[in-house]
Amino acid sequence: MTRRDLEMMKLMSSPEMDMEVFGRSETYRIMCENKAALRFGFENEGSDGAIAYWETRGLRKELHDVDPEKPWTKWASYLPMSYIRGEAPGKTYPLLFVLHGAGNPISLAVSYGYTNIAAREELIFIIPEDETPSSIEKLMAFAFENYPVDRTSVYMVGYSLGGFMTSRHALRWPERFAAVGVGGMLFANGESDAHEQAGLLWPGENTTVEMAKRASQFTIPVCNCMGEYEVLGLIPVTRDEPKNEWTGQPEEKKEGEPAESSSDGLQDDAKNADPGKKPPKRIDLSGSNKIRSINNWRIANGCTEISEEEVRRAAAETADIVIEKIGFPFERTSVEVRENRSHYIGDCISTDGEVRARFIGIAKSPHWPSQALCDLVWEFISQFRLDPETGKSYRI
Repeated sequence: MTRRDLEMMKLMSSPEMDMEVFGRSETYRIMCENKAALRFGFENEGSDGAIAYWETRGLRKELHDVDPEKPWTKWASYLPMSYIRGEAPGKTYPLLFVLHGAGNPISLAVSYGYTNIAAREELIFIIPEDETPSSIEKLMAFAFENYPVDRTSVYMVGYSLGGFMTSRHALRWPERFAAVGVGGMLFANGESDAHEQAGLLWPGENTTVEMAKRASQFTIPVCNCMGEYEVLGLIPVTRDEPKNEWTGQPEEKKEGEPAESSSDGLQDDAKNADPGKKPPKRIDLSGSNKIRSINNWRIANGCTEISEEEVRRAAAETADIVIEKIGFPFERTSVEVRENRSHYIGDCISTDGEVRARFIGIAKSPHWPSQALCDLVWEFISQFRLDPETGKSYRI
């Protein structure tokens, strides 16, 4: 990554972020290494050189539905070379969907860190440009028909907008995934309006307590990771979302100065809205709704709900660094150091004694996925399998 990369990353960070210190960190060094995958991007991502590069990584890359007039139709699949070479006849492989963030095409999403895991673990993984429900259904059907998928091991992970869509798909179809991973987003409650991005109309989304209760019939294990210095102000969850240019909320302006608002791709641009109409429903990242979101994940995984009053009291009075940083009173907490950075881990323990919902706060991290984030997500969700007959997840 370059100085320009650091400056862009600073735009995705809260004011507390010291980008000079971050630029010297182990996390940043590994991000730079992962960026090597971007040497074949955009115009040449389907070139012979790109295919050869991925084969050296142990994966066969295939581009599908490429149409310059409709860039949102494109998607990529990556297949283990052991399958391509026919080295393990009859073997089936886990399927991992990786959903990109707003404005991040598939050629950028390969730098997130999940490609390293796919190569090491021999996964089939798919990165779609279009993350809407109809697209996911189509690609899942294609994978089942054309690839040797282990249907007990179907997972989805996403970052930012991809995390938003992963949350929504998980509660929409809990019976289709063994487990999911969410990064850079905490949305599992409320509504947002339809919006346009890269020429594609994304439908409005709605997540309710009733959906979480239905999901609890199957359980949908989740690992949700959030940076301490995210521009969206995700943690502590008791804090309301800050006002900044990424959130579609106006900053405080001097008297007489016109207020403007910009969009992060997750909601309509407020400055183009008709003043005679109600403002669009956008992602609600208030403290109350973030607490509700964690409770929905708890309900979906067989845990008891914790009232907002109790959450706020515990977060204010705690001596536990994990509860302080994330802002929620988990049944079990721990701190793990990866990349010389503290990762605050909060586990939700269900009424049957299982941990199927894990939340991780990453110390002094911006709104961008680290390799450690991807590793921690995969280590957790890969413990689970799906019974295709019942749609229920279970720990192996």
